[in-house]
Formats: sequence, structure tokens, C-alpha cells
Amino acid sequence: MDENRPRAADQWQISRENTALIVVDMQNIWLHPRGTRYLPMSEKIIPNVKDLLAVCRRCRVPVIYLYTTKRKDLADVGIFADLKPESHRVDDPWSNFEGTPGAEIYEGVRPEPDDIVIKKFRYSGFYGTQLENILRKVGRDVIAITGVATNVCCDSTARDGAMRDFKAIVLSDCNAAFSSEEQEATLKNFSKHFGIVMDSQEFSNRLSR
Repeated sequence: MDENRPRAADQWQISRENTALIVVDMQNIWLHPRGTRYLPMSEKIIPNVKDLLAVCRRCRVPVIYLYTTKRKDLADVGIFADLKPESHRVDDPWSNFEGTPGAEIYEGVRPEPDDIVIKKFRYSGFYGTQLENILRKVGRDVIAITGVATNVCCDSTARDGAMRDFKAIVLSDCNAAFSSEEQEATLKNFSKHFGIVMDSQEFSNRLSR
């Protein structure tokens, strides 16, 4: 198979009528310098995400925020307390326990009243939530993914969307990982197998046509 041959997916229609923007886990735990799982790379994407939010709101494209919180008794965490014990200390206010500073959405990119906000429980925003039902209800089959971390919750949500036949787009300059190696590998793999990778300027241009 010729991997350089044009794909039909690259011609997917991206319009204000069929697209939704999904903002994944832009919370203090990952974006604030005091956050327990702070991603330094996130500093670079915040201005891009802000600009993109303005474009989507102006074009009346639904903006859907996903955020993750957990109970202090860890009843809703499952195996992930075992896998990542460093971010599950119940006395840590800058983790993402319910009601703590770490759980709040980062100040510079907080939702506006018309935005949709969904709490999620696992890496994928589709797992155990109303995300799919909402997307179907508002008639959106293209999902553009922004947020953190590229190789964890963003990738999991985008892949899970693709499994449900949503046309998934990962915006390369609006996603941040813990390292450039993880970022590059995730984007390359996603583009090859699951959907499209593009930057926010190309996405905005196609959205506004």
C-alpha cells in the first residue's frame, strides 16, 4: 500500500454546521505551574487554544469541555491510583480532587455560559459520559481535539470517537504532552491510523470557508 497516496479522509468537510470543538482536561493540575502533573509544554498551546475558542464561538461551533475530577476516597479511580500514585495523594490540593484548586479549569481558557461542560471518569471522554449523545443531538460528526495530554486523554478521546465513526481531528499546536517525543509519536500514529492531524490555522481556515 502506498502511504503517500492521498486519502479520502484528507478531504473531509470541516464546517461550522458539522463540527464540534472538544477541549480536554485544561485544568490546573496540568496547566498551572503548581499543578501536581504540570506539563511545561502546555504554556505554548494556551494562546492557540484561546484564539481557537474565539473562532469557534464566533462561528457558533459548539465548544465542549471535558474535565476529570476524582473523589478523595478514590472510589471512582479504579486501577489508576495504582498506576500513578504520585497524583493520588488525598492531601494534595493541586491534584484534581473534587473541590480543589487543581481540579479547576485553567483561568485563561474557562468555559463561557453557552459552552457544554462534561465530567469524565477515564482517559476517554466517551467512556461513561453523555458526550456521544450530545454530539448526535447537535448534529456533529467532526470532532476537533485540543487539550492535554496529547498521548493520554486527547488521544484516547479521539480514538474512541473514531471507533464511533466520528471524523476525528487532532490539532497539533493545541495539544500538549509531557515530552516532545511523546507528542510527535502520538501525532504520527494517530494520523496514520485514526484520523487527521492539522494545525489550528488550517482548521480555522477550513472552518470559515
